Amino acid sequence: MYNEPKKEEKAKQPKINLDLLPSSMKERYAAMGILPKPELHKKKYEVDIQKMKQKKIEKELPIEKKLAQIEIKATEKSKLDFAFQLISQDKDWFDSKDVIEILLKLNVRFLTKSEVDRMVWEVDENLDSRVNKTEFLNMYKKCSLDKTGLEPKSLYHLVQFLMYLNPEKVKRNLYSITVEDTLELLYVRFGRQNLDSEIHAIFGDEEKTKDGQEKEVNFQEYLERVNERAIQQRKQRKEEQKQQFQYHKLEQHDKSKHY
Repeated sequence: MYNEPKKEEKAKQPKINLDLLPSSMKERYAAMGILPKPELHKKKYEVDIQKMKQKKIEKELPIEKKLAQIEIKATEKSKLDFAFQLISQDKDWFDSKDVIEILLKLNVRFLTKSEVDRMVWEVDENLDSRVNKTEFLNMYKKCSLDKTGLEPKSLYHLVQFLMYLNPEKVKRNLYSITVEDTLELLYVRFGRQNLDSEIHAIFGDEEKTKDGQEKEVNFQEYLERVNERAIQQRKQRKEEQKQQFQYHKLEQHDKSKHY
């Protein structure tokens, strides 16, 4: 019986450990397509787990509960009443005409009537073209609570500025603010630890003029500062969103381990 001669087995070649190759050869072989190109690792973001958990809890709470949790302190309440009276002229409501009048006193002429109408409409919950005291307080609470930057804040910024005004100056038709005018309210709202940063956000690096007088900021200048800060906060929120995404991935990974 004829038996086919066995084919000679090829000698097994030892595998080359690619990690031992010099970096110059790795780059050359990668360029020739012999080796895969090295993967570019994306930037990893450190995740503050506790902070992300707290944000998730806050996000799940209904708005009514969130508003109920906000405490308006006595100083805030007094300043809010003062601002409401300035706009409403001692009525228990105000409308677009009242807002236009206070804006003219603040020497603001760059807003159109339709823009002012929108300011009122954004907080007018019962759609009667007026803002009552309840809607006014809800607006203040919502904007104080807002961390997304999505809450309409046109009226809020006006109210905040009016809260800083010195009543004695207002009697003399003076509608600008100084550091001294803002101290009490800023301290009550943000505490001593954040007081300096809040003052800087409104008045900048210098709290006094070149001749040593207290710097005064009018409403238009105040709005410019507010808008600058909003841009910075948007950038910060983007970084936080990246953290939240990383946290979500970690959370999903932990859940998959249990299955």
